[in-house]
Amino acid sequence: MPIYYYIAAGLLVVAALVIRRRIRIFRSKGRRRRHTRVTYRRKKLPLNLGLRDDISYDKTVQQLEKSFNKHFSNKLKLRMEQEYPHMKKLEYRWKLLELKRYFVMASLLKQVPMFSDEVDELWHEMLMFTKSYADFCVEFMGSTVHHEPAVTRSENPGARAWFDWVYCQLFEFTPYSSAIWGEFFSYPISGDLQKLIAQGDRTELVNQFFHTRRMQEDPEAAQVISYLMDRLQRSAGLNEQELSLESSGTVDVALIMASAMVYHSMYHEATYGVHMGRLEQELIPPEKAAQGASSSSSCSSSSSCYADHCNDSSGSSGNSGSSCSSSSSDSSCSSSSCSSCGGGGD
Repeated sequence: MPIYYYIAAGLLVVAALVIRRRIRIFRSKGRRRRHTRVTYRRKKLPLNLGLRDDISYDKTVQQLEKSFNKHFSNKLKLRMEQEYPHMKKLEYRWKLLELKRYFVMASLLKQVPMFSDEVDELWHEMLMFTKSYADFCVEFMGSTVHHEPAVTRSENPGARAWFDWVYCQLFEFTPYSSAIWGEFFSYPISGDLQKLIAQGDRTELVNQFFHTRRMQEDPEAAQVISYLMDRLQRSAGLNEQELSLESSGTVDVALIMASAMVYHSMYHEATYGVHMGRLEQELIPPEKAAQGASSSSSCSSSSSCYADHCNDSSGSSGNSGSSCSSSSSDSSCSSSSCSSCGGGGD
């Protein structure tokens, strides 16, 4: 038998082994979930899901809590204890808070990508109880919050920017918001949204991004959507001087960054990252950001110091349950790479 036959056979074997190894590596990476290491120490969760005082959405939040307690309060907790025995009680409570916030956003927006693997784990376990989940959605908002695949936030930056902006308008930051969802304000809003804002067509904005049915049927939802539209147009209408005055006149870092995100997306998109990074350094100086890191974890300034109030380390938090002091910030706030799911109502 010619020697080239053995050479060819050997090459085929080597090629097969290489391909097999590549497939195995690829699958391994695909299954891996990257979580941010966080020590959850805050015992006091914000009241009313940390809904901002300017937002009148109390009835919907109360209905969410009522529906959840009726169908999932004990079942989901037991399920998570079985499937994720490593998860501590405080960790579960803070992640459940973020899942509930997600459902509140889904009650207002047509599409809400799921940008957290960790919150998505709770959502997946809820879906195991198919009838309970269906009943929960109907009682909460009158339609199903669908669970659909979503791309990573880096592949859908406009959707992530929109998520960040709405989240900040609705909720106060907690010490764990960035740790659970990943870094906020990393991306500019999409070009399509920029055009709609520039055109000033509120009707088209609502039709494309919000639940028009809920706006028509629920006066409370209509009021919140109208408020969000006002805030959006106001942010886009700021100039450099007004943005500077706003930054110097308030301590609500998250809302300032959200306004700046819209402004710089529309007028400085090419240098968006430079402007946002500079503003963040002005609002949260490096020395203050460094104070937000405990001795056992590194914390970016976009974590607990985006929260509205600074409290002591005793765990007696205010509405936001936040802290900017070195003794009480426990989160490691590097962004997690999420390839998970997203949802939207009917």
